[in-house]
Amino acid sequence: SLQRRTNIIVFNHFADFEQTNIGLESDIINTGGSTQLVNNKMLVYFTGNHEDLYKQIKKGIAEILTKNILFGDNIGEVAGNQTLLDLPRWFTDGYQAYIGEHWSTSLDDELKSEILSGNYSKFSSFAFKLPVLAGHAFWYYFEEKYGAENISYFFNLAKAYKNINKACLQITKKKLTEVTSEFMEYQDEKYQQDI
Repeated sequence: SLQRRTNIIVFNHFADFEQTNIGLESDIINTGGSTQLVNNKMLVYFTGNHEDLYKQIKKGIAEILTKNILFGDNIGEVAGNQTLLDLPRWFTDGYQAYIGEHWSTSLDDELKSEILSGNYSKFSSFAFKLPVLAGHAFWYYFEEKYGAENISYFFNLAKAYKNINKACLQITKKKLTEVTSEFMEYQDEKYQQDI
């Protein structure tokens, strides 16, 4: 849960969003898309599509919750945890995508195309090239195989142990590399059947 209130600032146009002076004195954390986080302020813009605005807000809230779970809410916790807990981008960004958007046929088609391309023999190369898709698909798989409740438990253990491998071992009784290999094998078998 969040300890502080989050202010959501909605701009009428993308041009207004780009020209804002909010956050000039502090670091702006760009999420790789259209949502920006500045301290406790989330900046989004309206494109004329309410569904898009909803996705931006949902993604921003997912990022705030993820950072809060992993790094804490006050400045001391954040500084201490961020230096000790170095997580791969697919792990965090994929989780934010997983929270922010349900698995869909378009995402499944994109994953199928990438898996069947033959460009990725290991999860690490897939996650390096497409971290958000790889992470989103991994968390969706993890939910199916180990249960949704174990995802938040995974994050809490990762924070407590300061190590994602120990957290994975605690939940799955397997190393993270084994789980990601199983993920790749499962996806390959599933999509090979479609051919």
